[in-house]
Amino acid sequence: MNPEEWLPAAPASGAASRRLLVLPHAGSGTAAWFGWRPRLPENVELRVARLPGREARLGESPLTSATEAIAALTEALRALPPLPLVVFGHSLGALLAYGVCAALPGTARALVVSGETAPDSVRSHDDLRRLPDLELALIVNRRWGAVPPEILNEPEFLSIFLPALRGDLALVDSFPALSGVPLDIPLTVFAGTEDDLDEVEVRRWAEHTRGTTELFRHPGAHMAVLEDPAVADQIVSTCLGRFS
Repeated sequence: MNPEEWLPAAPASGAASRRLLVLPHAGSGTAAWFGWRPRLPENVELRVARLPGREARLGESPLTSATEAIAALTEALRALPPLPLVVFGHSLGALLAYGVCAALPGTARALVVSGETAPDSVRSHDDLRRLPDLELALIVNRRWGAVPPEILNEPEFLSIFLPALRGDLALVDSFPALSGVPLDIPLTVFAGTEDDLDEVEVRRWAEHTRGTTELFRHPGAHMAVLEDPAVADQIVSTCLGRFS
């Protein structure tokens, strides 16, 4: 297991004394999230999960099992030098972040999630995964805005991007069976006011920790965490505050 393959760090100068681990949304790699690096103090290491099937791992088959993904991510995290840790996950990444924290109790100081309902919410994306490439991309973009515009209108790029997205949708659907372990750490939940999320299911995140739970509703839709600097700043500030 090479932890740098699974959890690469954003380039930074200076020695790290704390670590922020980011678990991205479906179809995503590290590139968009490495953009958070300037928001962080130099002594905070930013690591972003890179699952098979994207970026430098494009030639690998995407994972479709949450069990496999969480096992690999936890093994990679164990292999890194220990640092005080806060974990953040967005959308699919929120589920993986919860899974990693549950698998490694006592490792993270806090979990921060956004853009997702509680881990044991019932989900099915079978209908989406059966669609042709362009139709799938258009629907995903309408619902979540998660397909980069430079990819949306290029069939060649779509054929490269979509296998990872299809795999990630299957991974999300496999998750409820792993959601029975309550955490013992503070949990903060962010959700956009224009994101199409079931309010009851968002609030049920509180059932998955014995620690405190806070819910913040921010302006914007599903991808506001990357598209709205004010939202990104709020989430990063919350993550940093959890180290103290």
